[in-house]
Amino acid sequence: MKHRPLIATAALAVLGLFAPVAAVTAEQQGAWEWNGAPRVVAVGDVHGTWDGLIELLQGSGIIDGELRWSGNGDHLVVVGDFVDRNVADRPIMDLLRRLERESIAAGGRVHVLLGNHEVMNLVRDLRYVNPDSYADFADEESEQERSAARKSFYSENRRRLRPAELRRAFDERFPPGYFARQRMVDPDGEYGRWLLGLPVVVKVNGYVFVHGGLIERIASLGLSGINDELAAELQRHLSARTLLERQGIVGPLMEFSEIQDAAERVLQRRSRRSSQPEIREAAHDILKLANSRIVGEQGPLWYRGNSIEDERIERLRLEQSLELLDAKAMVVAHSPTPNHRITKRFGGLLFRVDHGIYEGHQPLALVLDEGQTAVLDPSTRQLSRPPDDPMPQGETWVGNRIELSDAKMEQFLSRARVVSIRDLGRGSTRPQLLELEEDGQSARAIFKTVEEDSAAAPGGAVNRYQHEVAAYLLDRELGLGMVPVTVVRSVEGRRGSLQKWIEGAVDQQSLHTYGLKVEREDVLARQLGMTRVFDALIGNRDRSTSDVLWLPTEARVLLIDHSRAFPVAALPSDQNGPAEAIDPELVRRLEALGEERVRETVGTLLDAGQVASLLERRAAILERAAVAHRSP
Repeated sequence: MKHRPLIATAALAVLGLFAPVAAVTAEQQGAWEWNGAPRVVAVGDVHGTWDGLIELLQGSGIIDGELRWSGNGDHLVVVGDFVDRNVADRPIMDLLRRLERESIAAGGRVHVLLGNHEVMNLVRDLRYVNPDSYADFADEESEQERSAARKSFYSENRRRLRPAELRRAFDERFPPGYFARQRMVDPDGEYGRWLLGLPVVVKVNGYVFVHGGLIERIASLGLSGINDELAAELQRHLSARTLLERQGIVGPLMEFSEIQDAAERVLQRRSRRSSQPEIREAAHDILKLANSRIVGEQGPLWYRGNSIEDERIERLRLEQSLELLDAKAMVVAHSPTPNHRITKRFGGLLFRVDHGIYEGHQPLALVLDEGQTAVLDPSTRQLSRPPDDPMPQGETWVGNRIELSDAKMEQFLSRARVVSIRDLGRGSTRPQLLELEEDGQSARAIFKTVEEDSAAAPGGAVNRYQHEVAAYLLDRELGLGMVPVTVVRSVEGRRGSLQKWIEGAVDQQSLHTYGLKVEREDVLARQLGMTRVFDALIGNRDRSTSDVLWLPTEARVLLIDHSRAFPVAALPSDQNGPAEAIDPELVRRLEALGEERVRETVGTLLDAGQVASLLERRAAILERAAVAHRSP
């Protein structure tokens, strides 16, 4: 049977997507917020794993040996995806519903959040339901119910299957308990009503809990706004499905992808029935869900960027989302950690609690106690500090990465279609991250438009996008290959520099912060020496550890952020002193970089004073190199 993912896959529109977002009001914020909880225990992505959940809850003192609430005033947060994959869907839902009541009576609280898998079940996207889990619903399923479904299935498939195959095909697709489970998870069913009342985001003791993650646009809705909009979108979809079922357009055996197909056929046909406004509106509502801002791929159920995107890209998004919700940090699940541990990112602004319980890895819980965060191992009852995520540069990018020569990459950057734009930082240069696509190839790049007047700081450094391009061109003249390919380009009527984003790189600051090991320290040291010479040449006194990248896959240094280079100033006495020997090959290339070549390379990007200062610094570097060479 054909299946289609629930998430939207189309590229996001560029215009207007990342406009400034409004602050959240106190009224929006308060309905799903709790403060003063003595202790908070968070678990993520249990996925029908009964033994692992019980070990966690008992090991943390949330329940006792009889599975009754024993957490007093504590708060338990189940960060979504408690169904599918393993077999204990119904027992877990029954336990959580009971603990909700018992915790409130004891002065505590259980917060069960919706994950993408709970929503998939509500809309009959059943791809990940473990077939053995249907058995827990078999007692509620009558023979008349199965008989009616079997008759309908036979009628629909008798031309495709031989009589002997029909029974086997029916039982494989619809195990005993299937129809009772579907009925009980439908909107008016016992579990469906409960699921529809669950939130997707809460805040406890200043920490935001959400299954997938948040972008600024969603965070700006506030806690109540997010939860209310999800409920409304689900209700609209489910009501539309009910209407189409009553009209016989959607059949009782259809799952999500088939329901979508039926809705598409309604909109494509021009029959009397399909032309009825209420039927066409219902078909539209069926199809809207996958592209909605709450249930779509950028919504809080599915978004993975907070967890797996490069921290250099995602930090601003996370910080702004936390500011909009007035939160200290965020706790997410959904994206399994690569080391099967609960980890933190962005220096503790984000905690990842999906560590693969359902795959048999040791159950762990995140515990917030008296303002401290710790990881609980229930097997030993020991608490430990959450380790940093092992990959600050991110785990993946969904684009089709390309490797091109410098000339080909310059062409790509200059003419590829802009797919999306997002703000990347708060600094004076206001960099933006662009996703580009051409002929099925895609890449990301940094766009800067800053162009300060050099008269504002005579003799000093000013921010100008032209400096980014000049640094790239000089880097290539010297054969360094350290500055990523950079071109001048206009985007949406704004002229600026566009520099290729280096996927998989980690900055020098993160190397130290995360204690990452560099395999070729000798190579790193040699390249850093060349970096100092290059900075001396371009007069770059603004180099920070976040501007020096290390690309582990290629064992090389890369340099970014040169907008404040090229001052009208001489070589400082403390830069590249005579005691430091310069690589002989680099000396030869500096000697070959004469006045005519410099003017030809960067003369249109720098003014006459900048070019003259550049040449003076070049001469000073060569003189100091000669002195260092003559020294014994």
